[in-house]
Amino acid sequence: MKIEKIFRKIPDFQKVILDTILFESKYPVLFTCKNDKDIYLFICCFVNFEKIKWIGTRTTYDNLIDLLENKITIRDAFLNGTNNKIMIEYDGKEVEYELKKSSEIPDEILPTVGEYMDAEEGEYEYKRICQNWRR
Repeated sequence: MKIEKIFRKIPDFQKVILDTILFESKYPVLFTCKNDKDIYLFICCFVNFEKIKWIGTRTTYDNLIDLLENKITIRDAFLNGTNNKIMIEYDGKEVEYELKKSSEIPDEILPTVGEYMDAEEGEYEYKRICQNWRR
């Protein structure tokens, strides 16, 4: 699955590129994307054999650095900043998306309350990532 190709079917995401995968299983679960000058944090919130769903938010590099340094939870990193979120659904052929406010997002889709990245020194090479993000 090529996330960039899927996301580029959304009008405002024509130039999106996958930036950094923070957690993955068989596919990226928590990752960042760049879209022009904006940085987004995405979470894969649902997967089955029929479809996959992501929720994304525009964020800041400082927010992401705080996440990697375990200063804030994954949920806080996702809810900090803008109140506007994008929900994306892909069924293997078509991409559907909708913009929502944080208050409209079902709680079960958001990251679990109190969960940190629990990054150990060097695990995410966050110092290197942070230096690249600050450029």
